[in-house]
Amino acid sequence: MLCTLGGCASLQSPAGAQISEAAVSADSAPSVPWWTEVDDPLLARLINHGLAADPLLVSEARALADLQARSQQWRFRLARWVGRMLQQMPDSPEVQAVRLADVRQRKAARIARAYVEVRRLQWNLALRQAFQDRFHDDADFARWRYEAGLVSGVDSGLAASLIGTNASALADTRARLAAAEATLARRAAVAPWQLGLWIADGAQVPWLDADGAAAAACDDAQAAGLRAALAEVQAREAALPELERDAERTADDARAAYRLGTGDFASLYVAQTAQLSVREARIDTRARLARAAIDLWTDVGLRRNQARLREPTRSSVGDMPLAVGACSD
Repeated sequence: MLCTLGGCASLQSPAGAQISEAAVSADSAPSVPWWTEVDDPLLARLINHGLAADPLLVSEARALADLQARSQQWRFRLARWVGRMLQQMPDSPEVQAVRLADVRQRKAARIARAYVEVRRLQWNLALRQAFQDRFHDDADFARWRYEAGLVSGVDSGLAASLIGTNASALADTRARLAAAEATLARRAAVAPWQLGLWIADGAQVPWLDADGAAAAACDDAQAAGLRAALAEVQAREAALPELERDAERTADDARAAYRLGTGDFASLYVAQTAQLSVREARIDTRARLARAAIDLWTDVGLRRNQARLREPTRSSVGDMPLAVGACSD
């Protein structure tokens, strides 16, 4: 199966893309891929489909299978020290397998990022649509007060401005969502209509076990930078719920005051705009958190791939390789 190097796909490869199991056996696979561990089956499905349908990966896996078949007859007959030396050669099956696994990791990250962007825009679109309905309701009330002679036409003008601004943002979000869906469909090798069916439900940015990625990462400067970026986003997200509650309470108070005649529409306008901004910030922060987790998981996967080159080769008498950590020098 082609998918074993970077994550087993439940979907079949395209016609003619059947790969010898020698090319993607358990000995070639660096670890369980991260996208099968996070709680988002659709993300795993899209990544696995994209990996299985990539013609470059199919071609490289076939070449690896041929190389392994040629070397299998003599490799394990060599002395252990010769086998270790050959394992590090640029054209060895081990090196080729790691290169292929690295390509799969990076492609999986590109698909995951495209998926996160689609979910972010879906969530944002649903949010703005909900606010648009609320803006129309407030505009109707402002118009009623104007017709009753209780307020000037300024209130209706502000309400119309709020509706128009949000309508423009809705149109822009729909256009960006269509572009993001096209990108995801292309990267995952899925027909646009099929992708539309798959992503119809659950329009929120997924949790990708950022803490698990941070725990699995190495303890060096590169991983420390990725963990620091993750920690910054987590700190921002931790502060947002309180801000969101305050913004919601302020908007509710402003709306109640306006309907009771004790408040003005300008205050309601500002309160609702602030509430919308805070909720959008929450969506954007969740997306940043997901992207930070993807970066960390990808770094972990690439290091685990490289760690396999440091593992001792099995000898002709069946010695088991010693476990080598992905962060070893």
